[in-house]
Amino acid sequence: MAMNRWARRARAGSLSLVITLVVLAALIAANVLASKSKEALDLTHGKLNTLAPESVLAAQRLTADLQVVGLFRTGTEYADNGETAAEALISLYAAQSSHVKYRRENVDADSTDVKKYAIKEPNTVVLDYKGKTALLTQTLQGEVDFTTALLRLESDRVPLVCWAIGDGERGLKDANQVSGYSGVADVLTKNNFSTRDLLISQVTSIPSDCDELAVIDPTTPLPAPSVKAVGDYLAAGGKVLIAAEPWPKDAAITESLNAALKPYGLGFSGALVVETDPSRRSSADATIPAVTAYGGSPITSDIQGRVSFFPLTTAITGTPTLGVTTTPLATTSNTSYAIAQARAVQDLGRKVGDVSGPFNIMEAAEKPTGDKRTRIVMVGTADFAENRTLPPNNSDSNLELALASFQWLAEQDSLISIPPKAARTLPLALTQQDQSTVIFITGVLLPGLMVFGGVMVWWRRRVFS
Repeated sequence: MAMNRWARRARAGSLSLVITLVVLAALIAANVLASKSKEALDLTHGKLNTLAPESVLAAQRLTADLQVVGLFRTGTEYADNGETAAEALISLYAAQSSHVKYRRENVDADSTDVKKYAIKEPNTVVLDYKGKTALLTQTLQGEVDFTTALLRLESDRVPLVCWAIGDGERGLKDANQVSGYSGVADVLTKNNFSTRDLLISQVTSIPSDCDELAVIDPTTPLPAPSVKAVGDYLAAGGKVLIAAEPWPKDAAITESLNAALKPYGLGFSGALVVETDPSRRSSADATIPAVTAYGGSPITSDIQGRVSFFPLTTAITGTPTLGVTTTPLATTSNTSYAIAQARAVQDLGRKVGDVSGPFNIMEAAEKPTGDKRTRIVMVGTADFAENRTLPPNNSDSNLELALASFQWLAEQDSLISIPPKAARTLPLALTQQDQSTVIFITGVLLPGLMVFGGVMVWWRRRVFS
């Protein structure tokens, strides 16, 4: 009996060993075959590791190397710099095309790339393709942003921004750190826009090759022929970014801007907006409204929840005319008010006659015009995109807001439409003690328990056999 029992155990043990070896061999073979295949299985909720068909096509359409440079700020205090998520996304594009080449650099040490690409803030991803570039800041590094940038780079179209000069407007090439617009010039150049100055006071029509026109804070009234030229340009499906200021030295300045906008029922009040809500303004100045909740638009879709500032702003007024669709992009609180006539800085407290808010201080308007679309972006202050408001002088989202405005005017918002995905799960950050605990549990405790259990089974069988 004992011999039969030992023989059965030996056969059972041999069978178990054979089965174990067969399973291990099958797993090893499957892994070897999988390692040689380019196919992947995405089991994540929401298919986080699967590109949309539009993204796959954009990657596979590359005909030359796309150099992707990640300029991140390193250090444990910068763990939320977006590097992990950005590199995971880039790897998906690289899997679709061997032309996608990625390298990572320390933004604080790599002065060559920072200067070459005019980087304004850390944690920026650069796409460099056939001499054209696109800069993706940390809030613009999702799949939609990456694929849209690819499509822009692959396109032969380079939108032309005509920049109005001659009436005291802000200079696009002015590097003055207070009032200059050279930061906007840099970001436009690095995002595949071309620019050209336009002496608007001496033209009777806006050139047809101007994809969009920027009129930023003229300090003298626009002549009547210039107003008519802007109006005709818009009526033909033109695109205009127009920024005014409160308390102009000559009321005719605001009137000339409003005359160009009159067919659309819009205008600027010329009054200074004062924000009394401490959570909706700069902590030091009530004349600098701060915005974190924006109207729904492609211009603001990537900066929801991030702050932007509108120093010394006036209000946008009027009711849109028939066929005009408007979207308030930035709005003040219900407790804000507007001062129509200029006062001393120390006398900005609310008085009888001051108009109550809320006020729209940035607004987008659109009207179908034949087979084209007239588009207008109005901003109550030119300071929203001056150099001192943009990175590296400030870490707000004004740079993204300005760039997105030009892209919307150029109709680059309609390049791609990908449904949003669930947020990617971030990696779990473990301290040294946490890591030691995990190693002990997985490398010592669990194997030890398995060995102990095996010894106990063996002992019981020996005792009761």
